Amino acid sequence: MGRRSPLAHAPRPTTSTHHQVSVNDKVKAVTGPIVLATDASVGGPDRVASGYLATTGHAGLRAHVYPKYLVRPHSRVVVTELRAVYWGLKAVLHEHPGRPVEVRVDNLQALRHLHSWQQGGTAMPEGYDTHLRSQGRRPTLVKLQLLAEYTPDLTFVHEKAHAGHPLNEAADSLAKLGLRCVRGAVPRTELPRLVPLWASGALADYRRSRAA
Repeated sequence: MGRRSPLAHAPRPTTSTHHQVSVNDKVKAVTGPIVLATDASVGGPDRVASGYLATTGHAGLRAHVYPKYLVRPHSRVVVTELRAVYWGLKAVLHEHPGRPVEVRVDNLQALRHLHSWQQGGTAMPEGYDTHLRSQGRRPTLVKLQLLAEYTPDLTFVHEKAHAGHPLNEAADSLAKLGLRCVRGAVPRTELPRLVPLWASGALADYRRSRAA
């Protein structure tokens, strides 16, 4: 993308690690069809992070320590990729109900689940625990499965990772930023500054790429 990561100027953290971090923000939108890019980052045996950026200006990340009993280790990546799709869609559809949305995913296994759910399938990634969470909450992927099946005008497409696509690169960077924060390498207090900074720059790149 030709720009330095906002992490380049992030101050050194004064704390060790965080159990969970979450940021949802809104920056200037790009006119035209709604496109949502999502990505995930996994580090070590139990730390995961997801990031998303949409042309509506919605941007966010979530990172946390993933309880080992909820999913098998080899499924953790695809589960986190799908969680990124859920959080991105939740933000976009809340403000733009009924509008078509193209969701760009770089994980083929996650994409297969999304296409299957659109056709009425219910299979989850291997080992994913579908029991109700605390306070009777539905698991995130169960909610995503219902969104995929019953929300009209959703399109899920594959986007090749690390190929210079501005939205995908930004989603990847946001996920990695969340992972670094939950590890304690970036202060939590820096997230409200870094997320909109990176999102605005990526959407400006996307805008220029469409005009070229």
